Amino acid sequence: MSQLKVTFFFLLACSFMACSPAGPEPINFGKDQCHYCKMTISNPKFGAELITQKGRIQKYDAAECVVNQLAEEEIEHSGIYGIAYDLPKQLKPVDSLHFVISKDYRSPMGANLAAFYDKNELPEKLQSEVLSWKELRKKLNQ
Repeated sequence: MSQLKVTFFFLLACSFMACSPAGPEPINFGKDQCHYCKMTISNPKFGAELITQKGRIQKYDAAECVVNQLAEEEIEHSGIYGIAYDLPKQLKPVDSLHFVISKDYRSPMGANLAAFYDKNELPEKLQSEVLSWKELRKKLNQ
């Protein structure tokens, strides 16, 4: 009887894990399309991903595309991830990133927006202009 209980709880745990939202999925550069602007995602220093409450993954070629998408429709999501300029191809939670707008960073959609995981990787002249995700959304939606 105890073997049956163990099996039951194992199967129950597996079913809960299968229903939980997925984590970020790697972007396939040169093949995946931006959910918002439909451009092919090609630069490994830029990109983003939104995971809906239902676990659907929406990929973007730039953080500004996610901001624009959310300005048009508030999507219930379980996570938003961005690629840090200093960590190409790696998706990190947007709340852990530091955003700057500078002509030094030519993002795919022309907002000159780059995200950094390590604030110390930013040039000193830009460290005073760092925006959080919340500040970035507000600034781009003005």
